[in-house]
Amino acid sequence: MNTPLLSLFLAFLGYSLLNISQACQKLGISVWPRHRVRGGIIWSAGTAGTSAAVFVVLAAVSLGSVSLVGAMAGSGLASLALFSRFVLKETFGRRELAGIAVILSAAALVGVFAAAPAGNEPRLIALFLLLAAVCAAYLLLWLALARGTGAAGLVLAGFAGALGGFVPIFQKVSASPAARKLSLLGARGAERGVAAVLSNPYAAAWILISVLSMLVLQFAHRREQAIRTVPAFAANTIALPLLGGLAVFGERLHPLQWLGTAGILAGVLLLTFKPHR
Repeated sequence: MNTPLLSLFLAFLGYSLLNISQACQKLGISVWPRHRVRGGIIWSAGTAGTSAAVFVVLAAVSLGSVSLVGAMAGSGLASLALFSRFVLKETFGRRELAGIAVILSAAALVGVFAAAPAGNEPRLIALFLLLAAVCAAYLLLWLALARGTGAAGLVLAGFAGALGGFVPIFQKVSASPAARKLSLLGARGAERGVAAVLSNPYAAAWILISVLSMLVLQFAHRREQAIRTVPAFAANTIALPLLGGLAVFGERLHPLQWLGTAGILAGVLLLTFKPHR
């Protein structure tokens, strides 16, 4: 398997593991009141899975394009739907099946045109300007919409997704030669290897951002139903790495990869959006 395809495969694996592990956490919490030992084991397994997923995605962005890895963020929901159907024995209809088919087909389209990343050094000023602009935009949305409109949960979910979308961008930066030279190990030659990727300031940044994303999402879930927060979260998680890849790394996508990315987003909406009857 060539490097770009390996990167996409790892991204699919990482986001699938993340979403399934999150479902296991929720299952463990629901089982806990009746069977504490079983619930604790399920929750602990889910928590371990979410932690492992972060490092799988880190491996994906280290090998490939942050734009394409970010585009695969929605693919994990297809795996979650299949997990829910065959393991948790949940039922779903034609719309969910269509969503799974669209996501997997779109992911395949993205992979067909995968190419080696350009290898450009990150534009750090552009990264922090983008981060500041996104935070300012959501602050304005909060001030404009959160009070009296009932949109607080959606704004928080979108912001949580945007923060989550910055994680693969900062992961890619932490794997760059410039960031490795800032390794906190300080040893000669420490800029080589996994330790350097995990011990420079940008690694601390993506760990902090991922925790903040998770916390903000919990507040969103308390204010809004999951059928509305999940699409808002997923859309931002997909969009931000695309913007970051373009602005920070100068990446470019094939036109059909843009189509595939739009297809993944459409599949996410089919899986998660349930119209009121």
